[in-house]
Amino acid sequence: MSFLVLILSWGSMGLETAAAVGLSDFCFEPDGYVMNTTQARTGLSPEILQYYLTCSQDVFNPFQQRLTVCQRALSNIHSQLYGLEREAIPHFPAAEKNIVSIQSTLNITESNFHHLVALVNCRGLHKDYVDGLKGLCYDGMEGLLFLLLFSFLSALSFTTAVCSLPRAWKRFQNRDSDYDDMEDDDPFTPQ
Repeated sequence: MSFLVLILSWGSMGLETAAAVGLSDFCFEPDGYVMNTTQARTGLSPEILQYYLTCSQDVFNPFQQRLTVCQRALSNIHSQLYGLEREAIPHFPAAEKNIVSIQSTLNITESNFHHLVALVNCRGLHKDYVDGLKGLCYDGMEGLLFLLLFSFLSALSFTTAVCSLPRAWKRFQNRDSDYDDMEDDDPFTPQ
């Protein structure tokens, strides 16, 4: 049983070493790995991935053109609705209720659009990505290295104990025979 535990302790240390090497390889260039893996699994364009991974002023927002077109369309609808309200309500007072309803729906749509713009922005996701990488590559690596060190020390001490125990046991047995040769008239002999 002790040899099985010995093999398991050295085997677990080998697994921890492999995990530390793999994690250090990942932490050397995480952006490339994340970009290749995400692109292979999801099929997203490299421009979108680059935008969210780097989140700098130099990288063009791939959604900016579409967002600008939508913002212009919303502004255009607002101005046309305002013009319709100004021209049509004096001639058709019953249409005021419908125009107010359309304005309310347009305001909700514009609010949802602003939430969408905030969600599409790379800052929040990039901050979470960087925080996750820091936690994994610094704290996780440090914890894994400490685990590896203590696993090594415990495996080494257990190996020493398993290898030295048979010799020590033989010596203890030999010493017991030395104590059997006691003299009866010795004043220091325990009674």
